[in-house]
Amino acid sequence: MNQVIKVTNLNKSFEDNHVLKDISFEVNQGDVVAVIGSSGSGKSTLLRCLIDLEKADGGTITMDGQDLLRDGNFAPPAKTREIIGKMGMVFQHFNLFPHLTVRQNLELAPKIVRKQDTGAMVKHTGALLGKVGLEDKIDAMPGTLSGGEKQRVAIARALMMEPDILLFDEPTSALDPELTGEVLNVMQELAEEHMTMVVVTHEMGFARSVANKVLFMDGGIILEEGTPEAIFEHPKSERTKEFLQSITRKE
Repeated sequence: MNQVIKVTNLNKSFEDNHVLKDISFEVNQGDVVAVIGSSGSGKSTLLRCLIDLEKADGGTITMDGQDLLRDGNFAPPAKTREIIGKMGMVFQHFNLFPHLTVRQNLELAPKIVRKQDTGAMVKHTGALLGKVGLEDKIDAMPGTLSGGEKQRVAIARALMMEPDILLFDEPTSALDPELTGEVLNVMQELAEEHMTMVVVTHEMGFARSVANKVLFMDGGIILEEGTPEAIFEHPKSERTKEFLQSITRKE
């Protein structure tokens, strides 16, 4: 399998708070990696470091054989933009532009970054909104959409730039339970199409049934990693067992 992400000894602190402590893991092409763990364990910070929304303090991040970060030294800005351009990110709170229509939200980045041909862009917009089941919302304003619809628009927007890798940061945690399913269904379809995804999630059903690799984070370290079966059925760490029991009780 082609390795698309390799992270080695990644560290990140916010003043005295050491959030990521020597994080190392790999993602292969077509992997769906679920990152689970309690709030405050460093999961979202890890994703934000991968896409350079947070500057890591040390370590190495390699994407498709290119170094975004090598032993604490960042690639030059133009190279950094090229590397992170291969990734799309879907945020917990959608991050749609409220003053733009659904169509304008999708087409803004391709227009500015890629100077994309209008005809091709319009076709792509229609196809992606069809993919997430929202063709009829193309001229709607975000304020008129449900949370689930907003998140599906956000996924379509991330796909507009044709990324090799999609990062999801708690994509369903701001949604009512009945809207969660429609977003997870879109993500499951992407997984079936072999889209490489790294998903920070509290949805254990998704982690168990869709992911092929699970990372359990606790206190800024990856305490345990393995297949969903290994993590959920045969966790080695007492902390992993405690976490899974607490999640089961909540469900």
